[in-house]
Amino acid sequence: MLLRRFNFLLFFLLLINNPLKTQQTRIELEHERQKNLIKISEAEKILKETEKSKNVTTGKLNVINKQIKNRLSLISNLKKEIKFQNNEILDLSGVIHSLTNDLKILKNEYSEMIYYSYKSRSSLYKLGYVFSSSSYNQMFRRLGYIVQYTNSRKKQIQEIEIVTNELDNQKNNLLNEKRIQNKLLSDEVDENNKLQKLKRNQKKTISDLGKKERRIKKEIKERRISLEQLDNLIKEVIRSEREKLSGDDLDLISLTESFETNIGKLIWPVSSGFISNKFGVHPHPVIKNVKVKNDGIDIQTSKGSKVYSVFSGKVSTVAFIPGMNNVVIINHGDYYTLYAKLKNLVVEKGDIIIIGQNIADIVTNLDGVSELQFQVWKNNIKLNPEKWIMKK
Repeated sequence: MLLRRFNFLLFFLLLINNPLKTQQTRIELEHERQKNLIKISEAEKILKETEKSKNVTTGKLNVINKQIKNRLSLISNLKKEIKFQNNEILDLSGVIHSLTNDLKILKNEYSEMIYYSYKSRSSLYKLGYVFSSSSYNQMFRRLGYIVQYTNSRKKQIQEIEIVTNELDNQKNNLLNEKRIQNKLLSDEVDENNKLQKLKRNQKKTISDLGKKERRIKKEIKERRISLEQLDNLIKEVIRSEREKLSGDDLDLISLTESFETNIGKLIWPVSSGFISNKFGVHPHPVIKNVKVKNDGIDIQTSKGSKVYSVFSGKVSTVAFIPGMNNVVIINHGDYYTLYAKLKNLVVEKGDIIIIGQNIADIVTNLDGVSELQFQVWKNNIKLNPEKWIMKK
């Protein structure tokens, strides 16, 4: 009965300690945590660059907001890991309790067997017990009893050793899981402290920016004018190229189809950073009752970052627009990508571009903000670039 119970316990152990299941869960959670830490590290670098300037800017506020989001995501991940560890510890505690009970029962049964053996040793260990048999059949049966009894004792000793070893293993596993849990709890406390510091910084930055409403409104107006000039530029490029194209251009059709199949798969135009301003119309983060429009997305990145083409194509134009600096527009058939706020251009109009090719460096403004304006168009229709690039 106990052997069946122990076999079931071993099966349960294999179930809860399934290396593949446990490892997959651990790896997934650890991978998620590492991704969050990378995002935090990138944003921290960008934040330090904006803090070099004495001016308080919306660029700095964008990084702080992103860091708060990153920290919240990391804390959420840590909570999941802690919950996972709690479940592991509960399972192991249950197993240890069961193994301890089984070991106690095995030792009691073995003690009873030894005691019985001692009481009956005069008959069990004398040849007379065998040779006093009244027949050959009885003699062989008695020999069988002795062998069976000896094997039973050996089996019980083996079971005690197995349970003892497994109990020691599970106790070691429990200690290890508790060490991991303590580290995670410590990390969670640290991250919460950093989060509170960021929120205080966010509150102060919003307050400081609120005192500079006139300057911010001027910046909003200048940006709107720059975006209108960008809009006119790309529309003129598209109109001009459409007039020159024939409807049966196979290369154009192939490039268009190829671009379309990569929705959500395009590489990022910079190697690191985050989306600081999304596509469309949104409330201004500081000035109340003011909305800002974005024909693309703004990606805030590190100083000196390289800018890359997200897909193969041909440079339609290179231009300069006040407030947007150098601009590169690349044709991908019916689709176009626009890159603004550039310097150190390494491409010219008419150049054939491959995916991932460096086209320029990012400009860093006087406030220490390095931000790319990135747009995606299909003919004259503005598209949300965030839906086209890969998710980070």
